[in-house]
Amino acid sequence: MKIIEMIKQLPFFHKNEKGRKWNNSALSFDLFYQLSYMSTIAASGVPRDQIFERSAELQCSSAEYFRKIELTRKRLKYDYARACRAVGEPVKDADIKGLLLRLSSSLISGEPEADFLTREAAARAADYENEYGRSLEALKMWTDAYISLILSAILVVVIGIVSTMIWKIETTLIIAMAVIAVTTTAVGVWLIWVVSPKELTVLNRPGSKEQKIAAKLFKPILAAVIGISAFFLFTGQQLGVALIIIAVIVFPLGFIMSSDDKKITRRDNEVGAFLRSLGGVCSALETTVNAALARIDLNAINILRSTVKNLHTRLSAGIKPKLSWRMFIDETGSELTNRSVGMFYDAIEVGGSAGQAGNQAALFANKLASLRARRKTVAGPFRWLCIAMHGAIIVILIFITEVIVAFGGMVSKAQETIPDISGAPTMSSFSSFNLTGLETMRHLVLPLVLIFTVANAVVPTLAEGGSKYKIFSNLGITAGISGIALLILPALANQLFTSVSRM
Repeated sequence: MKIIEMIKQLPFFHKNEKGRKWNNSALSFDLFYQLSYMSTIAASGVPRDQIFERSAELQCSSAEYFRKIELTRKRLKYDYARACRAVGEPVKDADIKGLLLRLSSSLISGEPEADFLTREAAARAADYENEYGRSLEALKMWTDAYISLILSAILVVVIGIVSTMIWKIETTLIIAMAVIAVTTTAVGVWLIWVVSPKELTVLNRPGSKEQKIAAKLFKPILAAVIGISAFFLFTGQQLGVALIIIAVIVFPLGFIMSSDDKKITRRDNEVGAFLRSLGGVCSALETTVNAALARIDLNAINILRSTVKNLHTRLSAGIKPKLSWRMFIDETGSELTNRSVGMFYDAIEVGGSAGQAGNQAALFANKLASLRARRKTVAGPFRWLCIAMHGAIIVILIFITEVIVAFGGMVSKAQETIPDISGAPTMSSFSSFNLTGLETMRHLVLPLVLIFTVANAVVPTLAEGGSKYKIFSNLGITAGISGIALLILPALANQLFTSVSRM
């Protein structure tokens, strides 16, 4: 127990050397990468200390545990087997704990690291594929459930509106119905976030041309949205106009990043084949990467053609290979390319076989690319379903509210024009309108419209994954629909009752 407490007190127990906190929800994704990387490096025949040192330098959440192992070995003078056990014992995550304890046992038994890590990497790949598949099945069910929840929330609100025509219900009950609708929507968003697979798709730094543009535009656009919202809030101007202006401002940013996401998907589908071909040529000709690139027909490469040509040009110009590959990764803007290329380059750097490294990196890249393609088959239709549903519920919510409020206003005016005759029944004897409740509901419609606008923009982005900036594409569409509805439908309802009153 004392050893465990000593391990917990070591620096970097919860943070890496840069103080960055990692998201544990992506641990499964990172562990798959970690073991694929370690097995590729170990197959190169490097010493044990280099395997652990390079593993500890990876920029992913699972690398934190190997940093602890390195620190434990240096500070407490343990061997690697004992350090793995000391770090693994207090870990709560079952996958990490099991891996470190099995690694400790393997090191004690004298089994070659390459054999153990290859076996573990294959097992982890199968486990990750099964986990991803289960997440997709859950996502498929909960996307259907989300549509049902939103429609149920709207049904509750509509019942509250119509109920004001039947009986003078309390205003607190109307507010309670609106709260139920908001809570139901929040639960739906949370459920989609929970069941969606957690993985990194884009680089954590602006890499591609589109990502650099988005990074420059984000702050000015955010400031413009906040300024417009504050202006319309304090001046009492039409909310519909504000939403249309916001939609026009944010949609280009979302469109740029959605376009970048499509390009990243195509690049990820090709990077595995490229690394496998490059490694095969290097091994067959027993030459360097630059020489192998010169022998490959670069025009035969489809999506990555210009990026690979730039890589070849930089290597031929004498730019350092590590910097050239980093620029190659930045041009793709893909985290999958970053990890698979890093795996390939590091294995060659330590003297490993380029052919074997290319095959390992290609297996990793192709596995993830195929899983993400399955995810898009679920998330793609769900996005358009959310947008179509948003248009329907906003039209229903606004139009029904405006029609009933306008009708209630006509009843109120009729009641005022009827002379008060002693003993004669009044208009209120025939009408049970809760006019106060109608006004309350009319004021609650605007917050509900805003909540549905944001929720129906966020949920498709959570389901699809990728860059966080893609939310602006969905927000531009939902805000535009809401703004147009707020401008047109009230006028249409009033026109409807104006024409009726003239008859």
